[in-house]
Amino acid sequence: MCRRPLPLLWCVPDGCESAVGLFQLRTLEPGAFATAELGFAMGPAFWGTGLFQEAAAQVIDFAFDVVGVRRLEARAASPNGRGNSALRKLGAVEEGVLRRSFLKDGQFMDQILWAILDVEWRRAHEYAASSLH
Repeated sequence: MCRRPLPLLWCVPDGCESAVGLFQLRTLEPGAFATAELGFAMGPAFWGTGLFQEAAAQVIDFAFDVVGVRRLEARAASPNGRGNSALRKLGAVEEGVLRRSFLKDGQFMDQILWAILDVEWRRAHEYAASSLH
């Protein structure tokens, strides 16, 4: 795994001068485990536009191909239907529930733990690329 300091942060421009979202990689288990966490936020005006999927795919490619991550984890609050759906569409696998692990508005909420493995990501994208030809 590359020894670059994490977190790495991206702003997602939409052809304008202001950022509309961000992605962050945080090291969880360097070395043998090569695990990082993906954090993300997107401005509500850009929800449902496909911008998240496009940008997230680029960040995930970077994490696996450049940084050397082998396992990428992400979390979304249980009631966050958009966030959980977006992770599912990326090909992340739901691995469990982190009970009462997130404080929002004075209340503890459950989070869904998602993961994407480098081998599964590459396999899915190789298949998608081969089906275009």
